[in-house]
Amino acid sequence: MIRTAISVACCLTILSYSTIAASSLISSTFDSDTDGWSGLTTDGSSSWSVITSGLLPAHSADGVPAGSITLADPDSQWTYFSAPGKFLGDQSAAFGGSLQFDSRYVVAGTSYANEAEIVLKGAGLTLVYEATNSLPAVWTHFDAALVAGTWRVADTFSGALATDAQLLAVLSNLNALWINAEHFTPVTEVIALDNVSLLSPVPEPKIYTLLLAGFGLLGFVAYRRKTLQAE
Repeated sequence: MIRTAISVACCLTILSYSTIAASSLISSTFDSDTDGWSGLTTDGSSSWSVITSGLLPAHSADGVPAGSITLADPDSQWTYFSAPGKFLGDQSAAFGGSLQFDSRYVVAGTSYANEAEIVLKGAGLTLVYEATNSLPAVWTHFDAALVAGTWRVADTFSGALATDAQLLAVLSNLNALWINAEHFTPVTEVIALDNVSLLSPVPEPKIYTLLLAGFGLLGFVAYRRKTLQAE
């Protein structure tokens, strides 16, 4: 009986703790290299067609706290950082979580441009996320919630808001993840990127209840064992 209770308590505790600890699913901190990231240009329209791919970001010692990548705008098209394969495929575990990163400008153009901050492609859909385009010279943190109501289908400003089903479909078969490197016009800018992470959802309160139940049961088992030994 006591052995069974111990097993149950351990399972509850380990299960709940592992759920709480699961936060960063995938990340690139660029401590020593570009971690497989590349750059591309796109027409920036609702089709989001790639015009030039395979642009190579440079690695920089600057970062948060150290190490980042930079991408120079090569032409008059919209420029994006493009995530490597480890961020693609089935990322459904990030649904309800967030995509976070830090960015700043190294060399600015003459005026702010207005384009989607993040582009996700998958399952025949393109979803875009709009954030501030007033990117400063200091490192700025971006936190894009991967939930319905924050992403639009295809078009940044007039597209329909993506549903839970659409967002989950894209994350389950993600074949492109782009982060904006086009904050200014004309084509003189250099944008830096650091600490890109796909995060799982924050644990629900019931997870903490499960953890407390596990610890409580372990405490009861220890008390019961001591009582039996004293008899």
